[in-house]
Amino acid sequence: MFFVLSKVLWFVIQPLNLMVLLLIGSALASWRGMAGTARWMRLLAMLGLIAPIVLPIDKWLLVPLEQRFSAPNPMPQQVDGVILLGGAQRPYLTHYWKEPELNGSVETLTTFLALARRYPQAKLLFSGGSGDIFRQDLSEENTVRLFLRQQGFDDSRVQYENKSRNTYENAVFSQRMVQPQKDQIWLVITNARTIPRAVGVFRNLDWNVVPIPADHTVVPGENWQPELNLVAAFMQINEGLHEWLGMIAYYFSGKSKELFPSP
Repeated sequence: MFFVLSKVLWFVIQPLNLMVLLLIGSALASWRGMAGTARWMRLLAMLGLIAPIVLPIDKWLLVPLEQRFSAPNPMPQQVDGVILLGGAQRPYLTHYWKEPELNGSVETLTTFLALARRYPQAKLLFSGGSGDIFRQDLSEENTVRLFLRQQGFDDSRVQYENKSRNTYENAVFSQRMVQPQKDQIWLVITNARTIPRAVGVFRNLDWNVVPIPADHTVVPGENWQPELNLVAAFMQINEGLHEWLGMIAYYFSGKSKELFPSP
């Protein structure tokens, strides 16, 4: 229920979707003779569309997330396991084209591949099912298998957890599968903006993983300039807002003991 509700609420509050809903509401208000309400709704929609051009909202949201954790330097001499969380895979396209289809978070997969080769004795786990409420039959697992084979890697080394639908289930189902010991060192890889939320969930399960962030999207301290690519700006805002709302939801639902997990 939490999964479906989160998907529905996120559809409504995504900034671009919200702008469209405001414009639809404005049209309905005008049709009902509510001219004042219609004007306010159009004004809010217009301000919402202009704001990402003149304000670095995406950086305000993403920089704190992506700066929160960094990979250890130096890396551990030995590790017991490496976990890759899903998110870079596009299961529907993979299913159709029969080749590994990936999105902009492909660095999580290349990082996993590099660490798997660096630590040949470590256990390897991929955790990711389907985050699509309409296509639960298509798992991210198949995309990862195809990608690893394409790169000449023996994917039989990898255990696959293919039932999880979100970060919370990634952690819960992974723990059930590998049953980590207290003194073991496990690395967890996901995109940099999701690392704080993921760490909070793993810690809540008393599993102190070592975070390995990948797929950074912003440069801290970069000089501000007007954003001319409005679609890209809204995509970044969506990603940052999704993480902040996710951390808040996880904290108040008891899935994380920390509102904004820190190193």
